[in-house]
Amino acid sequence: MASEQARQSTQPDLVVLREPDSEPAQAYRSVRETLRHAGDDSRIRSVLLADAGSREDTGVAAANIAASFALNGEPTVLVDLDVANPALPGLFNAAARPGLIDWLPGADQADAGAPETVPTGIESLTLLPAGVRSDASTRAALADLLTARRCRSLITALDNDGLVIFHGTVAPVSSQALTVAAGVDAVVLLVHSGVTKRTDAQRAKDALQRVGANLLGVVLINS
Repeated sequence: MASEQARQSTQPDLVVLREPDSEPAQAYRSVRETLRHAGDDSRIRSVLLADAGSREDTGVAAANIAASFALNGEPTVLVDLDVANPALPGLFNAAARPGLIDWLPGADQADAGAPETVPTGIESLTLLPAGVRSDASTRAALADLLTARRCRSLITALDNDGLVIFHGTVAPVSSQALTVAAGVDAVVLLVHSGVTKRTDAQRAKDALQRVGANLLGVVLINS
C-alpha cells in the first residue's frame, strides 16, 4: 500500500489519469486516435502540438495527449520547445535541465548520442525539457541552434519505435516551432477557447502553411 501511495504521489495531475472516463479525457484519446490513423501508408512517428498563442494553457493539453499515447502502451517522448516559459517540467514535477538547449550545441558531433530525458511518473512517457540558457550550455537562442538538420537528428535520436511529440508556440511567430513543423510528420494546432486571439490563430495557420507543414487540423481546448 505504501509503495502504491508513493507511486501515485509522483504522478502528474492530468485528467487522463485522474478522471479517465471523463469527457475531456475521452477528447484527448480522440486526438490520439486521429493522429494514429492520419498516416496514409506509414505510421506517424513525430508530431508538433503547436500553440496558437495561449502559451502555457496548452501545455496541459499537450501533456494529456502525450500521456494518452503512453497509457495505451506506446513509448512516447514529449519535447518542450519553450525556453522562455517552460510549462511542461512543472506539470510533471520534473527538473528543467539539462534539456534540449544543452544538447544542441554538440548535436553535430559523431558521438552526440541522444539527449537526456527525464521520467514523468507515467510509464512509457519521458520528457525532454527545453532547458535553461546559461553560460554552462550556451548563450545562443534555441531558435538559432535548432536547424533543420539538427531537428532531423533529434527525432532520429529520440525515436525508439515510439512517438516523439513536440510542444511549442507558433503565434506570435516562433522560429524553433516552425523549424520543427517543417520536419515532423504532422502538426496539430492548439487553440484555447476564450484565450487564443482569432488573429493569432490565423497567423499561426498561415505560418505553418508557409513552411510546408502537414497540418492535420485544430484542437479546441475549453477552460
